[in-house]
This record gives sequence, structure tokens and C-alpha cells, in this order.
Amino acid sequence: MRQRLFEINEQDVFEEAKQRFIKTCGFDLQKNKHQKMMKMGEKVREDGIDGIEIRAMLSFCDKSILTDEGLKVAGETLAFPYLERIPRDAVCGVYFYGLTVGECYFSSEENIMDFLYADIWGTNYVDASMSILQKKIEEDMRETFAGAGEVYLSCEFGPGYFGMPVSDSQKIMKIIDGEQIGIRVKESGLIIPQKSCMGFFFVYNRPGITAEAECIRCRGNSKGCEFCRIRQEIEERLK
Repeated sequence: MRQRLFEINEQDVFEEAKQRFIKTCGFDLQKNKHQKMMKMGEKVREDGIDGIEIRAMLSFCDKSILTDEGLKVAGETLAFPYLERIPRDAVCGVYFYGLTVGECYFSSEENIMDFLYADIWGTNYVDASMSILQKKIEEDMRETFAGAGEVYLSCEFGPGYFGMPVSDSQKIMKIIDGEQIGIRVKESGLIIPQKSCMGFFFVYNRPGITAEAECIRCRGNSKGCEFCRIRQEIEERLK
């Protein structure tokens, strides 16, 4: 397993985070009222700017970690329903990641709008930072597999999606050694600081391997998916 730590400058993500903030709030900055609300939001960002510390940890593993039992790495096993739908021969490697923007905002308890704007800023800083991290992953992927033909990055996988339990955040925390970037995970799977995320990407040797929307939203309920329902029926018949 190969690990890299990244520190991302706040100014490198600010413009994208700002545009995401405007879109999330539904602001039309041609309107005076929305201009005033935007100034309130900008002040919340300015008040919390010193707490923004964007850091990410990336861990690359080769394809050998994909086994019949699941993804086995660093003494942990990640297994979830959708994993069975990924063609084993298409996987070249796996990138695990953790990212945090730190404890970024402190607002007055007397103003609920400050809390709302702080939360929106934090979420959009995470999303904007993930855009940069994904580009770094793609750059590393091209270097790692240079000369091996075309490779493709999968969609994002992580706890709470594709039927993966939220509590698996604890396992990914160990795989990426999240303490190095100031992340910790509660027993429930909640990541602290809250404006943080973790997950992984597969590297495929061919294009066109996509995930159905139902699988992305899957919470692990076999009765809610035709694929899982049929699989469950087959398993019961084979018992």
C-alpha cells in the first residue's frame, strides 16, 4: 500500500466553493435582496476562514486486495452488496481517500442563519476540494499505469452508499490512517470534523462500467432491489 498526504490551499478551492454556495442557496445576484444575503454569507466565511485547513490522505492498493470475501486490506474487510457486480478482471487497483476541511466555522448561537450559511459553506468546500483530489488521483493513476494501456476511474464508493454500512467508516479510517489529517470516527460511523468525507475509487482497465442509480442509493435492504431480491432467492434455493 502506497500513501500520500495532500494539503490543499483554501484559495485554490474558494471560487468553486463560492459558486456552489450561490447555487445551493438559490441566489440570483441580480436581485438586491439576494445581494444582501450573499454579503451575510460571505461574512460567515470570513469569520471562520482561519479554521479552514484542507487536508487529504490517499492510499493506493493493487488489485490483489479484491477477494471473494470483499476488499481485504490493512487487516480490514469491506464487503457490500454491489461489490459482487463489479467484474474482477476489470479491476487494476483501488484508491482509498479521506478528506477534511477542518473545524472551519464558529457562528453566533443567536443567529440561525449564520449556522445555516456555515453549514452550506462547509459542505461546498468539501465538494470543491474533492474535485481537486479526484484530479490528483487521476494524475497519479496515469503515472502508476503508464504503459499499461488505458485505465479509467470508477464512480465514488463509500460508507452509506451501495449498501455499505456507515459504520465501515471506522475500517476506512484505519486503512488511510486518518489521524494524520486530523480525522476521527465515532462508533456510529460519524466522521469528526463533520465537514469531512472518506471512501474509495476503483481503477478499471476498460470503460463503460457504471452503477445504477438504485445501487448508489442502496442502504443494504435486499427487499428494495430486484437484483438483491433475485440473488437472495437463489441463495435460499441452494441451501
